[in-house]
Amino acid sequence: MKLIRDYPLLISLHKSGSTWVFSYIHKHYRKRGITMPPNNFYSEFFVDDPYFSQRHLRTYSLNKIKNEFIKRSLEERFALLELLRKFGLELALKAHVPEIIDIWPRFKEFYKDYDILVLKRRHIFSHYLHILFFHCVKEAVSKETIGDRILKGREEKSWTSLVPSKIQHGQSEDILKSTIIEYNVQFKHHDIVLKRFTRNIRFLNDVVIEELDKPEVIFTEDITTDWLRNRFNVDLKKTVEPFKTLDFATYFKPEELKIVHDKLYERFDNEFKYMGYLFQ
Repeated sequence: MKLIRDYPLLISLHKSGSTWVFSYIHKHYRKRGITMPPNNFYSEFFVDDPYFSQRHLRTYSLNKIKNEFIKRSLEERFALLELLRKFGLELALKAHVPEIIDIWPRFKEFYKDYDILVLKRRHIFSHYLHILFFHCVKEAVSKETIGDRILKGREEKSWTSLVPSKIQHGQSEDILKSTIIEYNVQFKHHDIVLKRFTRNIRFLNDVVIEELDKPEVIFTEDITTDWLRNRFNVDLKKTVEPFKTLDFATYFKPEELKIVHDKLYERFDNEFKYMGYLFQ
């Protein structure tokens, strides 16, 4: 099968701008394929985490459609993709590296002939700090929410809703700031975050990019709305916007920020700088 440019597939790490890029891909698919509701609950199709599933089953207990979706195994999800393909249809989705590592051989084979874009953030320190920032928030806030009632527990998992106890489903910048105050979030280095980030960067560059047949590698810092509009031949009236007043570095104490900086720089100097990244 030759390359099918009508069906782009986005692969990236978390916090790389994938929601922004995928918003254009999602609209592109409306004319050519199958789309689900335009939110990460559906578009991050290969999430397969028992705790993630149970949390959503409780949190969204009144939404039968979401409940049915989140219960489906990876095998069932692949079966859906295969059935759609038999009908000549493709499903719009995005793939984050942590979600495809364990299914990589099957994933690679299934999408080998398709228009694959690999999205990277060139400024690796900013990217890592973004990820670490949200890990610290997630560690501090409740790990399960039901309406506006908070249940404590499950410290080892990273899935959570950033919802202060007095506000339901809050995701705005102001609500995030109030969450930080309410839960007295402590921003610091975490070995597990650096370990996972290193693994994911390596997999993206050494496996995904190397094993796929010439995917289009793009840096978030290099693309614009005009580029996305032309690449996918669609226009959006409203686009995803980044936080405007959050400076992640300012939330870390100077001594903690230095630890974060030095530990990541060691990895950067040894290997990441050879992958096209800059330490910014």
